[in-house]
Amino acid sequence: MVRGPHQGEPVYGTSWRRHGERRQRAARIARALRPAAHARGGLVSTELIVPYAGHWYRPDVGVVLGAEPPHDGVLDAAPALVVRLGGPLRGADWLRAGAAAVWDADGDDEGVVVQLTRRGVRRMSRGAWLVHPDEPALRLAADELTGGIRANARIGA
Repeated sequence: MVRGPHQGEPVYGTSWRRHGERRQRAARIARALRPAAHARGGLVSTELIVPYAGHWYRPDVGVVLGAEPPHDGVLDAAPALVVRLGGPLRGADWLRAGAAAVWDADGDDEGVVVQLTRRGVRRMSRGAWLVHPDEPALRLAADELTGGIRANARIGA
């Protein structure tokens, strides 16, 4: 088991205060992935912490599969799936940290979604579906990663 960050040690990633829209999109994506992950005994979270290159990082969305979910959110390697909506780490860094797949909406071309796996990189076209290479039930429309906050996302009275 890996130790967590010490008191005052920074965890790099998004914050609700500075990246509210991005965190809302991450929460929406996490809710969409949760049923398939839970059916496989997994965990979907926007609060996981992963060590990489001597620092601590938080993926926008992480899906843990095939292992006992951590109670404190600290992992010893990247989760099976990382959804990346922006920095600080690049998609290739998440693969090196141990992720089996990375769904990346913050590549070189704005509005383009890329799926990275150990087998290679695949640019997704509009309307395409992202599918985890080891768990086909984990799937998401690529457009969900690039879409902004929906105007009528809240249920009204």
